[in-house]
Amino acid sequence: MSDAVGVALREAGRWASGVASELGRSPWPFSAGMVAAGLLVLLVGARARRPVAVVGGAGMAAMAAHLLGEPACAALGIPVSTLAVVSAAVAGALAAVVPQVFPALAGALPGAILAGLLAPAERKLEVLAAGALLGGLLGVLAARPVAAAVASGFGALAVSVGAAGALRGTGPGRALLAHPTAILAAAAILAVAGTAFQLSRAWGRGAKPSPGKPPPPAPVKGAAEQG
Repeated sequence: MSDAVGVALREAGRWASGVASELGRSPWPFSAGMVAAGLLVLLVGARARRPVAVVGGAGMAAMAAHLLGEPACAALGIPVSTLAVVSAAVAGALAAVVPQVFPALAGALPGAILAGLLAPAERKLEVLAAGALLGGLLGVLAARPVAAAVASGFGALAVSVGAAGALRGTGPGRALLAHPTAILAAAAILAVAGTAFQLSRAWGRGAKPSPGKPPPPAPVKGAAEQG
C-alpha cells in the first residue's frame, strides 16, 4: 500500500512540475489566470452544487478507471485511457442530472480500494463490491464535507501550480520545480484551509444560523386593531 501511495505521489509531483514549467514559459497572464481561478474555486467553489458534482464525478470516475479498471480493459481489449475518458463522460453526465452521484463515487472509490487491500483472494470481488457500497453510502451522507474537500483540493492545486509557474524564473520558483513534492505540500495545506472555510456553505447550502434571541412573535390582528 505504501509503495502504491509513493508511486502516486511521485506521478502527481511530476505532473504538477511539468504544468508549472509550461506555465512559466507562457505569457504571465496564463499563470495569473490560473492562480485567480484557483483562488475562486478554493474560496467559494463548493457552493455551486451542480458544477462541483459534474467535475468531481468525472474526476472520480476517471481515477477509478485508472486504479481499478485494468481487468475490465483486458477483457474488453481497450486501453485504460479510453475507459477513463468514457467513464468520466458518463459519470459527469449522470452527476449533472443527479448531483448525488458525485459524493457516492467519492466514497465508493476509497471504500473499494481499502476493501480490495484487505480482502482474501478467493472473495476479493464480493468484498470489493461491499466496500464500494458502504463507502458510497457514507459519501452521500457526508456530501457537504466531500464537496468542500474536492473543490478546495482542485482550487489549491491550481493556486500552487500557477504560483510555481509564475515564479519559475526566481530562486524560490526553481526550488519548487526541483522539488515537486513542495508544490503538493503547499496545495495540501491550502486545501485543508479551504475545506474548513467552505464547509458551512458547501454543497449549495447556507451557513447555519448563529444562535441568538428568537424573533418577537407576530402581533395578533385583533389586538392590533383594538390598540
